[in-house]
Amino acid sequence: MEGGTVRRIPTQEEERQRLAQPPALYPEGYESDELLKDGTRLHLRPIRHDEGPALLNLYDKLSNLSLYHRFFVVPAKDATKAEYLAHVDYRDQFALVAVKDGELVAVARFHRVAERPAHGEVAFTVADALQGKGIGSLLFAKLATVARERDITVFDAEVMTDNTGMIRVFEKSGCRMTRRTEGDRYLFEIELDKKA
Repeated sequence: MEGGTVRRIPTQEEERQRLAQPPALYPEGYESDELLKDGTRLHLRPIRHDEGPALLNLYDKLSNLSLYHRFFVVPAKDATKAEYLAHVDYRDQFALVAVKDGELVAVARFHRVAERPAHGEVAFTVADALQGKGIGSLLFAKLATVARERDITVFDAEVMTDNTGMIRVFEKSGCRMTRRTEGDRYLFEIELDKKA
């Protein structure tokens, strides 16, 4: 279960500028230990700025289909992109990770839409071996809470029409949403009401 992508791709200059900024203060109070229905134990927490290498390790736990569902291409491993994805400000960009046995196995993130600051583009990545266990739904609920605290009230997501796992996560969230088709993709607007 992978899904969502930021529609606007940052330029190399924007990546360089973000990476050159001093790291934001790690937010306390967002860590939790979770037990899935099948007994899998996970530790959820915000991503740390030094976790580019951990994101590259997660890349190795994804099939080509999962990579395609997440990025709409099968990208090559790229340490610079991984560093960029790990370097969030915890306000306009926020990422939650799931850790199992010391390894990062899932990531959920939002990126505030500059033109519509109450909207956040959202994306999820779960290692293939752990898909279908409820991790996406768990991360959605936690990320929605974080987003609402930052005045984001709508998640925007772009999802391949064949990505049934991600679509199911959104539908099970209990949130009101709209969905329209654009080619082989659905564009979701998900209202983050108190049910999320």
